Amino acid sequence: MERRTSIALTALAATAAAFLPTAATADPAGPTATRPVAAPNPDFAVQCATTGGGVQQIESWVFVPAPSTDGRTVTATHRTSYSGCSGSAKSTLNQNTPVQWTASCTDPFPASGTETVTYVWDSGDSTTVTYDKVTTTKDAGGNVIRFRTVSTGTVTDGSGIGKAVSRSTLFDPVGSGCDQDRTEVFGTTDRFSIG
Repeated sequence: MERRTSIALTALAATAAAFLPTAATADPAGPTATRPVAAPNPDFAVQCATTGGGVQQIESWVFVPAPSTDGRTVTATHRTSYSGCSGSAKSTLNQNTPVQWTASCTDPFPASGTETVTYVWDSGDSTTVTYDKVTTTKDAGGNVIRFRTVSTGTVTDGSGIGKAVSRSTLFDPVGSGCDQDRTEVFGTTDRFSIG
């Protein structure tokens, strides 16, 4: 069972890596540096969901250093890549400003918090979302504990300003990245919507 779980997690990480470039290859100036941004569209709306065809919304947290057995202060950067969404084709690599918190291998994410993310969509639309409620709970399946993060917020700038936003993501365990200098924890978002 453990071997099958390990193979499944390795496959997810490989798939996610194809959508989320490594920090070394990501544009250091950020996603808006190379993509033109359209004038704000007040009617902008997006619906993203994992489909039967396997289209997934990939997210990850890059931890430097990685969470530790005993818990330590980490610097965490959230990265997202969405595809197959209605309203706009996809949102390619987005990174938020690194944040700091205390993380352990068994509890790598805060139980609750807030977050601000700017998404730049292939349509040229840019939406800044302030998540005023981000809640993380443990999701046990077999001998693996994953982490379900549910977020609600509002578009505070750009297209769709004022619209409600919801997001639900299931993140993998820290696994072999525990106690390392750096690790990236991947997840899939089964629901994301604006409006």
